Amino acid sequence: MELKSSKITILGALGKRMDHAIANIHILKDALEANIPCQILDRYNRIYLINKSIQLEKNNAYGKYVSLIPLTSTVEGLTLTGFKYLLNDYTLTIGTSLGISNEIVTDTAYIEMKNGILIVIESRD
Repeated sequence: MELKSSKITILGALGKRMDHAIANIHILKDALEANIPCQILDRYNRIYLINKSIQLEKNNAYGKYVSLIPLTSTVEGLTLTGFKYLLNDYTLTIGTSLGISNEIVTDTAYIEMKNGILIVIESRD
């Protein structure tokens, strides 16, 4: 970030140690706050944070599954379209598994949100 990168991809950040993996996911918040797209990649997952609405293209997804996990205590106004499991203006709270393992079912899917930070994990088996 000090080098004013326009995008950051982190490899080797998940490994075997869950404590290190979780800490590395939390580090993504620094890049989010600096408005620099940042992702963690491994063979099975692409992980990034969002604090605003985004669209996902099915053909560009890293895998079949998309999981949404609150990083903040709540994520308010969450609306999902183009997914197998839809939400409409929902408040997702930390400690719930509701956002796990959804699937994109249309060419373009939308994650809309009003407030909070989400961990987005695109996964493949």
